[in-house]
Amino acid sequence: MLTEPEVRLVIPATHRHLNLVGAVVAELLAREEGLAEPQIVSYNVQLALQEICANIVDHAYAGCGGQIEMVMAVLQTPWRLVIDLSDTGRPFNPETEVTPDLDEVHEGGYGLFLARALLDEVSYRIHAGRNHWHLVKQLEGDRNAA
Repeated sequence: MLTEPEVRLVIPATHRHLNLVGAVVAELLAREEGLAEPQIVSYNVQLALQEICANIVDHAYAGCGGQIEMVMAVLQTPWRLVIDLSDTGRPFNPETEVTPDLDEVHEGGYGLFLARALLDEVSYRIHAGRNHWHLVKQLEGDRNAA
């Protein structure tokens, strides 16, 4: 688990609660002085996180409720945002994930693709009967600027 001060959030696994996840990320990143392109970084992390959480709601829980647990922290060496998500929904099989064909229009199937494109690390595992997502965004800028 994380060793630096962390933020913990448990939300109902519903679409109407996903905005809370984005708001917490935005506020946590807003406190990081000297962050290069803070609005872009915040938007990208929020979008990636929303996509993963929406997949948990839609696929792991199939819209039938449950909870999403989130632990996040800004680690200093190297400077990065780390987010761990867990749920008790149906397991995900990464082997079945297909990269979307960007030359064709599809209604869905872009969530994990977007998350992987916007973050530096996206990993998934099953442990002790729970789904675990580990997300990392490297942070850049001048931490001494204030």
